[in-house]
Amino acid sequence: MNGFGTTFLFKQKNGEWSTQPLAWHNRGFLFGDGLFETMVFQSNKIRFSDDHQLRVLDGIANLSLDREELSSIQQIEKTVNHFFPNSKALRIRWNIFRAGYGRYSPPENSTHETLQIESFIKSDGLKINAFVSDKIRIPELPWSNCKTLNSLTYVLANQERIDKKMDEVILLNSKGLVSEAGSSNIFWIKNGVYYTPSLTCSCISGIGRKQIIRKLETEGKEIVEGEFYPIELVKADKIFTSNAIGVSYIQFLNNWEFDIEPDPIIDEIFQMN
Repeated sequence: MNGFGTTFLFKQKNGEWSTQPLAWHNRGFLFGDGLFETMVFQSNKIRFSDDHQLRVLDGIANLSLDREELSSIQQIEKTVNHFFPNSKALRIRWNIFRAGYGRYSPPENSTHETLQIESFIKSDGLKINAFVSDKIRIPELPWSNCKTLNSLTYVLANQERIDKKMDEVILLNSKGLVSEAGSSNIFWIKNGVYYTPSLTCSCISGIGRKQIIRKLETEGKEIVEGEFYPIELVKADKIFTSNAIGVSYIQFLNNWEFDIEPDPIIDEIFQMN
């Protein structure tokens, strides 16, 4: 790993992975033309691997990319095990971008890939102060549910969070409906019922979100996916955010305080071996 504790691997034309890039200037770099997955690697496997693979394939279809040369999750696991045998838990960012250069009009739709690999750091389980952004909105686009390389919306939202000296930012969509947090999906609990914005609210189709909904349904808990205005958040008993890395509980939203006792059903999903 480099001085920042991160290793970058680049998929070559022969399908092998190397620390040497094919090219620094590419359509991912120039246009944000691509997708990425953030994944946890432990015990020689990628956690929630099937769902990561499905989301990648959905994104590939949405962006009209070819999938013939795309790596499988199993190939990614094999590569990571080769470069990091007997490693502790790792955080992997799998970047997939359209090959070729061109301008806005892509000359081809084949894919290039990179892996960004670093030590896994558990998600901060508590976000003390949160606010609803009145500056940044999540646009309604055909690819809003995908994790694209064009993440300027989230960069600026988190810059606003830093400027305000807050721990979490909650984002609304263009209709003023609750969409998601700065780098995660959002849930809340009221009178034992779990709520989360529907994918129609332009939020990312999160891997953690999917695991939580599946777990709640298995446990017989009521989960409501819908369209909600931010007033519903202040009525909640508990608010938490989730991504593939884990869960964080919000203590204060503006002047409202919420229960931050960890939910054992939710936390069980993200326990590390």
